[in-house]
Amino acid sequence: MKNVDCSKLQEEGRTPGQISLDRCDCLIQQYLNWKKKNHRRSTLAQGVALVSTAVIPVILLLPWDNVKIVGAAFSAVASIATGLLAINGWRENFIRYGYIYHMLQVEKYLYKAQATKEYSENDPPKALKNFAKRIEALVTLDVTEWRTEMQRIDDRSEASDALPINRVAV
Repeated sequence: MKNVDCSKLQEEGRTPGQISLDRCDCLIQQYLNWKKKNHRRSTLAQGVALVSTAVIPVILLLPWDNVKIVGAAFSAVASIATGLLAINGWRENFIRYGYIYHMLQVEKYLYKAQATKEYSENDPPKALKNFAKRIEALVTLDVTEWRTEMQRIDDRSEASDALPINRVAV
């Protein structure tokens, strides 16, 4: 999948409507690419964790000399896959990117069909301004949600650092 940079679209000689639709199409493609990439990674990590975990009991029953090493290796692989899934948030990103991708498609359709009062055929310049504002608001929503999630993770980390350590008197 090719990386898409929606900030580098050509604007010369094009109408504001073409620029806005091209920006929306670019964002749709960008979010689709991110969605697919995160879905692939999430599915792969989940599959590796599941298969690795499932084969451990079978491996431990085999009459090999080094069966414990092989079982431990599969256990480590399962733990690493689960950890990568949790750390990178691929499943959550897949869902978030999918939502924004879908909402951008909906806005584009509503604008082109002039299907809402915000996109009235009676006032094309106002409809175009509303369209541009709404697609940018969706991207801003994604960034805001990401920042909120990062802050929540930081707050949780700081709270766990502040917990007193229980010391047992010897």
